[in-house]
Amino acid sequence: MRFVDFVATAGAWGWFGLTLVVFDPVLRVARLLGAESMDRAVGLMCRVLGGSIRAGLGRLEMEGLENVPGQGSYIVVCNHQSLVESFLPFWLLRHLRPRYIAKRVLGRWIPAVSFNLRQGGHCLIDRADREGALAAIAELGRRVDSGEVSAFIFPEGTRSADGRMNPFKPAGLATLLRTAPRAAILPMVVHGGNHVFPRGLPRVRARSTVRIQFLPVLERGDADVEETIEQIRQVLTSRFAELDERFGSPQG
Repeated sequence: MRFVDFVATAGAWGWFGLTLVVFDPVLRVARLLGAESMDRAVGLMCRVLGGSIRAGLGRLEMEGLENVPGQGSYIVVCNHQSLVESFLPFWLLRHLRPRYIAKRVLGRWIPAVSFNLRQGGHCLIDRADREGALAAIAELGRRVDSGEVSAFIFPEGTRSADGRMNPFKPAGLATLLRTAPRAAILPMVVHGGNHVFPRGLPRVRARSTVRIQFLPVLERGDADVEETIEQIRQVLTSRFAELDERFGSPQG
């Protein structure tokens, strides 16, 4: 690892960890004041967490913000490269009230994050319990269909180990689509995130650029669930390939 990468790693993870420790009591107090207060506190925390990219000697570029609806309940679908897409959407999409599908273990021991996942109305699942996981996702889908929240899902299931897009694991997304049949799809693509908060070793590559793009909303029309999933897959993979061609592969 280059010396500058050591500096970037210390800066990014230091900012990230300190933010979570500071905001843990803030979220607990905000929760006492109601769900809306907690959502505002979470949005502020995630905006501050975005500074970890700059602290890691990197930069964030965003495109397509004009494609983000001003209101409503949506199914937000994103590729999964890093921790970046696990916190920035709470800031960028806070008005849509996004709720994540996350591993149950994440609700246990991480300052601020675990409290938010447990108390903020997110969908915690045990991957070893497929039936229970799909039932929990179905309940989130019904909340989306009622207009209460939006759902945020990574159809790859886990972070990419090498920056490439992994094949879809469609069961969770299919369940959301079936239980929220009126919800449109907001596609989101992340490119370069694995250089800032990668899966595995906590290395940060200095002078990296994380690019986030929001694509136009996909109206579902008369398409069935399988057709919709394939449309989403094609949209995400084609845009990711375009970013690869423009900026180079984020692998490594």
